[in-house]
Amino acid sequence: MKLKKTLIIVVLSFVGGAVLLLGSVQQETAKELLEKAIYFEDVQGDLDKAIEVYSEILNNFAQNSEVAARALYRLGWCHERLGNQEARNAYRRIIDEYPGQKEQVAQARVRLAELDATAANASRKPTFRKINLPNRIPPDAQLSPDGKSIAFVNNEWLWIAPTSSNLGSGFLGTPRQLDTHGITVEFCGFIWSGDGKWIAFNSGEVEGGYKKIYIVPAGGGKPMQIHRNDRDVRVVNYRMSLSPNGDTIVFSSKDEDTLHIYKKSVTGGSPERLVDVPAREPVFSPDGKMIAYVEDKQLVGRHGGGLWVIPVEKGSPTLVADAGNASSPIWSPDGKMIAFVDYDANDKIHIVRLGPDGKTAGEKISIDCPEGTNGVGRLTGWTPDNKIGILVGIPTEFALYTQPVEGGTATFVTHGGYPLQPRWSPDGKRIFHTNKVDEISGDWVAFAIAFVPAEGGEVTTIPLHSEAKIRLPGYGLGDLISPDGKTLVFAGYKSVDPITIKHIWTLPVDGETPTQLTDEPVIDGNPCWSPDGKEIAFVRNDTPSENWAGMGKDNIYIIPASGGEPRRITSESDRVFGGPVLWSPDGKLLAYFSRDEDSVDGTIKIIPANGGEPQVIAKVLHIYANKEMAWSPDGRRIAFNAHKPGSSNTIISNFINIVSLEDGSIEEIEPNLKDVNEIYHLDWSPDGKTLVFGGYTGGGHELWFMEGFMPLVKR
Repeated sequence: MKLKKTLIIVVLSFVGGAVLLLGSVQQETAKELLEKAIYFEDVQGDLDKAIEVYSEILNNFAQNSEVAARALYRLGWCHERLGNQEARNAYRRIIDEYPGQKEQVAQARVRLAELDATAANASRKPTFRKINLPNRIPPDAQLSPDGKSIAFVNNEWLWIAPTSSNLGSGFLGTPRQLDTHGITVEFCGFIWSGDGKWIAFNSGEVEGGYKKIYIVPAGGGKPMQIHRNDRDVRVVNYRMSLSPNGDTIVFSSKDEDTLHIYKKSVTGGSPERLVDVPAREPVFSPDGKMIAYVEDKQLVGRHGGGLWVIPVEKGSPTLVADAGNASSPIWSPDGKMIAFVDYDANDKIHIVRLGPDGKTAGEKISIDCPEGTNGVGRLTGWTPDNKIGILVGIPTEFALYTQPVEGGTATFVTHGGYPLQPRWSPDGKRIFHTNKVDEISGDWVAFAIAFVPAEGGEVTTIPLHSEAKIRLPGYGLGDLISPDGKTLVFAGYKSVDPITIKHIWTLPVDGETPTQLTDEPVIDGNPCWSPDGKEIAFVRNDTPSENWAGMGKDNIYIIPASGGEPRRITSESDRVFGGPVLWSPDGKLLAYFSRDEDSVDGTIKIIPANGGEPQVIAKVLHIYANKEMAWSPDGRRIAFNAHKPGSSNTIISNFINIVSLEDGSIEEIEPNLKDVNEIYHLDWSPDGKTLVFGGYTGGGHELWFMEGFMPLVKR
């Protein structure tokens, strides 16, 4: 019996020791798996693999409270970083199943509270508040650094208004004109210094193709000229920035056909180029140590790229946000964020966070612009209480109208879409024009040639099939339809070519395959059939530029309709503006716009089709890209969409002038059109009784504030 008892004790001791040994082995294995999972999570960054191993620990070692609670917390954090809802379940299991693990329970409660707060913030959308103004605001405005005032330009003078009034925060207060001692101000590009004491602006005067940059005390005083600059004509090229204390300015300047950004002391000295790549829209950070800017990829302000930052003194630029065409960057008051617009899709406002090293920290936040608006045109500033001012476009509606020449009521021909450059067919039954592409348009890009019945109705696009994938211009298309009604002539770009190359093409009126007539690497536009259909006149620009203030180097050429070598009709002294050239009905004369040097005004001239001295027919105010004219069928008159001075230096542009070639008298036609802001493009019907023209309603800009967006940024 004693031996048996001893044996039982030995066996029990062995079993007990084995159990203890097994527990020890299990504990070691759980810890090893935990370390393995942490390695996957923290070292390799493989969250999915880490989740797999943490789940294995919980399946096999749930009774090991210390390891299981740690694994659950790590599991929840992995799910949270992946944006998975399972994170909440992991944190709740710690609290419910392992209450004795005080540290993990406390951490789980913190994470659950943070998730609840994030969810609450995520349900809050930014709010937009429209600011009421009694007048239209130009496409630029700038909030003062304290957010209490806003600067804008009206009638070439600079005004400053409080951002609230006795009517409330939704109404601007009474503006005061900033005394600039008679120096006119360009409507875009002005900016406050970071301390709010200075404003830099571009002069509205042109001197030899250059514009002067001035600074003026924000309280008024004599402006000081600090630079004489050429940055071409694009609005984005005019944007500049003053350092926080106003002693340094950064701006864009054109070097031949490339735009670069420079900094310069306001007291003098030579400008210093900041980056070697084409760039524009530089903006000082609030501490003055960094500059944000955007790429300028194509023809001086035409198209851009991403958002970059660079140290003011020395250093390499850093890309902080990819974009198709970034613009209008503004810094947050603490310098930790930048908001901007992407003009390739300007229905959103983007915000990026920056780390101390100037690199992006976290994902880009994108916020939809207010409903019922037509995209963001400009960010006007970021206030200390985290409101962002935005200028949004008012939706525009386009239409084609017909109007009897001798007076009467205008009629809709089309409404909606984007109809441009209407041209009557020779039989007067259809009106050809350009409009947005549709599914059957073929290889047109953005715009297609279309037609509509002259009495109005459904728009039909003409199909085109070509590897060239042709883009049509918004102006300078040409007079389209041949005298026999069988062939279209137009100016267009190959989609693979830069916008400095445009050719003349012909196309059967039923569509399909186009024929290229000109192939020089220049801009050819505004083709026009001769009355017999044997020749085509067009305007050629040998030195492509967007600088309309320097136009006048275009020339008129004539080419056989079947192709061949073009011959030049005009010389540089004729001051051909890049608008339409039109053959007179008898084929003897060509009419064109001529613009004065360093001016937006000019004349209509006629010149013999075989060459010779031009003759001035009429003076024309405000010649620009969308100005067009048309001969009367009898060749005795020319109609053109006109401009004239309105009250307070405004320009009225919703009427048509008809000039007589016999005595130079001008008849004014002002169609009674509801809310039409501007008449653009026009043509004269073959029977001489009716004009067709385009017009648009809406347009312009509104000032809004975006508020309540910070929870999204913090998230």
